Amino acid sequence: MTLRINTNLAAIRALKNLRATDQAQQTSLERLSTGLRINRASDDPSGLVISEQLRGQISGLKQASENTQNATNMIGTADAALQQASDLLNGIRQSAIFALNTGASSPDQVAAEQASVDQAIAAINRIAQTTRFADGSLLNGTKGYSVTAQAAAIQNLDLRRVAFAPGSTSRTFAANYSVAATQATVTIGAGGAAAGAVLRVTGALGSREISFAAVASAAEVDSAINAVAQETGVYSTAGVATSGAFGSDQFINLERIGAPAIGTLAAGSNTDTGSDGTLLIDGQSFVGQGNHFSIHSGNIDGELDIATGTATGAIASFLTIANSGVEFQVNETASPTDRIALGIRDISASRLGFDTRSDVLGTAAAGSAVTEGGFLSSLQTGGANDLTKNPGNALKVVEAAVSQITGLRGFLGSIQSFNLEPNLNNLEVSLENVTAAESSIRDLDFAAETAEFTRTQVLFQAGISVLGSANLLPQTVLTLLK
Repeated sequence: MTLRINTNLAAIRALKNLRATDQAQQTSLERLSTGLRINRASDDPSGLVISEQLRGQISGLKQASENTQNATNMIGTADAALQQASDLLNGIRQSAIFALNTGASSPDQVAAEQASVDQAIAAINRIAQTTRFADGSLLNGTKGYSVTAQAAAIQNLDLRRVAFAPGSTSRTFAANYSVAATQATVTIGAGGAAAGAVLRVTGALGSREISFAAVASAAEVDSAINAVAQETGVYSTAGVATSGAFGSDQFINLERIGAPAIGTLAAGSNTDTGSDGTLLIDGQSFVGQGNHFSIHSGNIDGELDIATGTATGAIASFLTIANSGVEFQVNETASPTDRIALGIRDISASRLGFDTRSDVLGTAAAGSAVTEGGFLSSLQTGGANDLTKNPGNALKVVEAAVSQITGLRGFLGSIQSFNLEPNLNNLEVSLENVTAAESSIRDLDFAAETAEFTRTQVLFQAGISVLGSANLLPQTVLTLLK
């Protein structure tokens, strides 16, 4: 045993251990008071890094959830207004049908219905201009896509989604109309019809039977078919029967019943079917319904018609769209997959309806040129399609407008039901899981830390006692000096 006075190694060791115990006790007190296992980087450097990353993700998920909820609310606001517009259009449709009932309606009654149509159109325009979410209009076209250039071949364009490159001001699409849509055609020939001939004409709209009591010329056969064109969907010109529209859903069946000849038609059925067009755009091939195309690719969604008579081949500068529409940030990164882009069309009366075109069936039946189509604004008093002038075409315009409104509602509803709401649910699940992960790394286990604190308290008290005892050891040297 060595006794020293100048250096008390026992006290030094006791003090060293007491300082370590005091530091551990201070750390336990800090953790117990904050509820956190990691209060500074020195507590757990790697744990701090990942927990801070998770905290950033949590804040992003919370904001994305709020963004998604706001987007859902905005679409719900638009849908409620569109429902009102749809109800008004149904009222206009009833008025048009009433005006067609010329046998039982008086001019005064039609005038009263026209007045209600005027008010309904004014209400639709008001809905388009005044439907807002926060300070932004929804249905007047400001939330839609701005088309700066389009080929003359495009008609009735309705864009619903366009993806733009980061920082770009516009996007241009080229197209190739590779296959032109066709009508169904059956050649009757120039021979006319023999006395007693019977022809059953069947098309996309229905079937009618035509009897020729006496010999009929080829022109008279054409006239007989044209007289029922609006009932069958088939008209005839210069001995060639043609379907009223383009596409694979158009067909003709000219059935010669009995022996008497009709032109060059064989006995029994003589049939043909139209075909659909094909449009190549954005690297994908789309088969239309006749000349009508629904486009859905990674960069563009929408609908359009290709004008009748458009030649096949490349269509340069098919479509140029300014960077517009609306975009929702629905997740926590800047990736394009974390955003939803869409456009909400203008529902003003001047934009609902369809471009005028030749009504081949009406022309055939009337014997003079007839056009169909136009926009809802043309149904107002004094317009080309008001109820006193052209209730039949007014009905077609209204039906097209109803289809456009319901199509828009269906699109917005699908975004809400199958995109935003599932995304919101997924964000909530992700937020729960990420929060749990961050908590397991950073939050304190109070049971374990309380046990640790109790241990350090006992050690601290023991250390104080031991240090006191160690400080008394040099005094034993005095007994040797007596």
